[in-house]
Amino acid sequence: MSRRSLTVLLAIMAFSLMSVAVSAKNDAGDTITANLKLTASTTVGTTQLPAGEYKVTADSSKAKFQQNGKVVAEVPCTLKDFSGKINQTTFIIDNNKLTEIQVSGKTKAIEFSSGM
Repeated sequence: MSRRSLTVLLAIMAFSLMSVAVSAKNDAGDTITANLKLTASTTVGTTQLPAGEYKVTADSSKAKFQQNGKVVAEVPCTLKDFSGKINQTTFIIDNNKLTEIQVSGKTKAIEFSSGM
């Protein structure tokens, strides 16, 4: 095998290993993403969000609310375990406060504290 062929082969192997690592991280369930449409001003944690459409991305400690590709709020959260996969995406709002997002196909929900 020529030196050039060996270099190409090693580069392909390294790229393949990186791809597997990225896929494993994405499949681990450490991040939950949901789309949310608020029809009225709503509080999440201690943050007031105006009516509108948001993309929510949450990990085990914070949720980012994006609107038109820009982060408009970061709110503390926790990921709550469910015994099985959630069947339907559900948003729980109590007295104009978003308290939980359950995302279809996931085994965890995003839970928000009421603020302090």
